Amino acid sequence: MSHEHQKKLPDMDSIVENMEKEVSDLTKLIDSDPQDVNAYSRRGLILGQLVRPKEAIDDFTKAISINPEDSTLFYNRGMAYVHVKQLSLAIDDFTQSANIDPENVDAISNAAMAHYESRHYDVAIRESDRAIKIDSKRSLPYAVRALACAALGEDEVSKDNLAKAVKYGFDPHTLGMLIKQARRSRQEN
Repeated sequence: MSHEHQKKLPDMDSIVENMEKEVSDLTKLIDSDPQDVNAYSRRGLILGQLVRPKEAIDDFTKAISINPEDSTLFYNRGMAYVHVKQLSLAIDDFTQSANIDPENVDAISNAAMAHYESRHYDVAIRESDRAIKIDSKRSLPYAVRALACAALGEDEVSKDNLAKAVKYGFDPHTLGMLIKQARRSRQEN
């Protein structure tokens, strides 16, 4: 890469600095209007990007207390819970998000993944099936189903789902490694 081209790319420090400034600006906005759901939500998203998930959870929780009918707030808090490995709370939030918006494939798919990570393989498959019924061209539900089937020893079904996940965009190398890990885990138990 040429030296001239490197100058055009923003450096990580300046990106983080800009994000921290936005957090500060949003904090001032929240201080002036403690009922501003959008400010809490935006700050929560930025805090998540800054790898400060506990603070993000606090902001999404406050936003939910103001507007408990916004499925996106529950979804975003669920993602933050995933980052701190609080999978049961993540599942609760993904489920609530899908209850508010039954077509929210992302919430259902991520609930399936959290169930898989919690070793609730049958539930992970059921939630994946539910997501696929809504949108059959999303890769994540097929990937989760492939992983759960591999963990249960259903290798042929796992391979079929692996192929579909890759067809719809899931990275084949990553998924292959995850399935090998699921099979090893099954053999250890």
